[in-house]
Amino acid sequence: METFAIRLGGSPESARDLVASLAMPSPVGHALGGLAAGWLASGPGRLERPFTTAILFAALGAVPDIDVLVEGSHRLYTHSLVAVALVGLTVAVSPRRLGGARGRFALACAAAYGSHLLLDWLGDDRSAPIGIRALWPFTDAYYQSSALLFPPVERRYWLPGFWTANLHAIGWEVTVLALPVLAAALLRRHWTRQA
Repeated sequence: METFAIRLGGSPESARDLVASLAMPSPVGHALGGLAAGWLASGPGRLERPFTTAILFAALGAVPDIDVLVEGSHRLYTHSLVAVALVGLTVAVSPRRLGGARGRFALACAAAYGSHLLLDWLGDDRSAPIGIRALWPFTDAYYQSSALLFPPVERRYWLPGFWTANLHAIGWEVTVLALPVLAAALLRRHWTRQA
């Protein structure tokens, strides 16, 4: 697998820095996406521990990026539909549950986790290889939407534009995801009152 970089100022270090820094939505955007997807997929009925469940859904939306800790595996194993299925299966067979019917709750957890893949697919990924390996291990292909909805997040904290770029990206994510989160919260409230 080849990697390329645009050289800034001609130094190899700056080219490596560029490849390492350009990414997809921030943890804030992923947490909001996980929260909305989990709440919507949990369907009608009362969640047993709504606050804890909300935190779980938000965490599941952000956790696939834990793979940045393993060099060379970002956007691979944890960014595949197989990982989404494993999350759902793990919750379905777990002895404890936080909300609703076990099958519905497992689906909600898988949806919260899967929201990460959707947001990354819609993200403006500028580091090669472009996209996510959503269908790993069945194919090594990377996928990225042509509708780039989310700007990249800057990870090079020492650069002058770090705060500006990230506040812009997070502001945009909150703007785009506020409506789905609000809709999910209102539906959850409606479903809880009917239960």
